[in-house]
Amino acid sequence: MQYKTHLAVTYAAVLPALVSTGNLTIGNTVALGVGALFPDIDHPKSFIGNRTGGISHSIGAVFGHRGLAHSVLGIVVFQLIARWLMIVLQLPLEYADWFIIGYTAHLVEDSFSKTGVSWLQPLYPKRIQFGFKKLYYSTGKSSESLLFALASAALFYQIYLLLY
Repeated sequence: MQYKTHLAVTYAAVLPALVSTGNLTIGNTVALGVGALFPDIDHPKSFIGNRTGGISHSIGAVFGHRGLAHSVLGIVVFQLIARWLMIVLQLPLEYADWFIIGYTAHLVEDSFSKTGVSWLQPLYPKRIQFGFKKLYYSTGKSSESLLFALASAALFYQIYLLLY
């Protein structure tokens, strides 16, 4: 899934939770978006991979795309790193929580791709596809374009409801 689709789908799905819990802040919204993009740190040509240089190349070379960064272990490791970073930078810990919600949303979204996600790596490398090989999208294809359009429309409608 392309970065713009990850952002649109994640924000469309999670904005109601941000609003209903009273957590709609710039910091939480940014953390959610960064989390929604972060699992692709393992792909040097991804939006985030292009901006992290050698880190992305190293992670991709060792673990491959949709490797450990796209697993439950990745969620746990990056949650710990995010929480540690918030403490060091003296930022609210809730940023780490919204980051990991975005991160997890990314994995759920990728699980609806044609190839799915290996959630239980390194213990079990089999990929899980949530659409049972019947409901899926392919990156860069019309199915993803449709998903982006629907998520964007839902997001704009939610923003409209917030403003009016």
